[in-house]
Amino acid sequence: MPRSSACRRMLAVPRALVSQNKRRFQQDGFDLDLGYVHPRIIVMGYPAVGVEFLFRNPRSEVQQFLEERHSGDYFVFNFCDEPKRSYSPSIFEGRVKNYPIEDHNVPTFQMMMAFCDEAAAWLDADEKHVVALHCKAGKGRAGMMACMLLLRMGYAASATDAIDRYNRERVHDRRGLTVVSQKKWVNYYATLRAQTSVPGDVFLEPTFEIQKLRLNNTLTAAKLPKLRLRVFTLRPDGTFKSLFHQDTGSNEFELHEEIRGCVLLEFYRERLNGCMRAKHFKVWFNTYFLNPDKETGCVVFSRSEMDWAARDKKYRRLPAAFELEMIVARSEL
Repeated sequence: MPRSSACRRMLAVPRALVSQNKRRFQQDGFDLDLGYVHPRIIVMGYPAVGVEFLFRNPRSEVQQFLEERHSGDYFVFNFCDEPKRSYSPSIFEGRVKNYPIEDHNVPTFQMMMAFCDEAAAWLDADEKHVVALHCKAGKGRAGMMACMLLLRMGYAASATDAIDRYNRERVHDRRGLTVVSQKKWVNYYATLRAQTSVPGDVFLEPTFEIQKLRLNNTLTAAKLPKLRLRVFTLRPDGTFKSLFHQDTGSNEFELHEEIRGCVLLEFYRERLNGCMRAKHFKVWFNTYFLNPDKETGCVVFSRSEMDWAARDKKYRRLPAAFELEMIVARSEL
């Protein structure tokens, strides 16, 4: 059991500040940024060493926690994509798997399916088995994947049920999984689970050509900032592949780029006469779920489907009716 000390009491303050709204496990002498979203699914902050252990979970205490409570029965999944947050599987008795996801973003469908199948296989092998999931903060990326695993194991009946459970168990204010695209991916996973007969079923992500993007219901033309558009897809290993970038002072972008799989449309606005760029909004989607109008090829994304939009609480940049219109054409096989 961890021993109480003046040092531990002193470090409790910065660790609590970093934890913010997340629940901490404070039993049996432990004080860790960690919670059980299900008796068999743990979500926690990064197990840190070096300077970071002063304000994050000390790796030695996470090791002790898992050994005392789940010795030989735990498997750790690391969703950090930062090289410095990769560590040897030997740290946790060889039971570690890394599925790298960029912070505040999403995995490929292949990655999310592989994780859910691997974690489910471990849990199904023995009723005493548990999994411990972490990213850096132990909230967004790990929370998204925990929600998918709740669905995979039948611990949640729907995406809404999974997200509600996670928000209830991991944080104090129910604001756990807040990134729009990450919640969208949980819904995507729930739909795929309902559509496929076998967990590992292969599905085809169709290819489209983006022809035009248009911003509708924007601010007046006089107030429209100069924007930069960047288009990315995800490679199989989860890294970003840049397809396109363009600056414009209008609300339309002409482009003819083929897309397939997970796609990110990222918009920045210029500030200080072009000296700086600030986040405007971004949209994630997968071409498997694109359903363009049969006649016009139009797909519309509302403000509620955009990351970064929630920061504009007073609708000064993005009016309530703001939307992104995308014109696509299905590529011939």
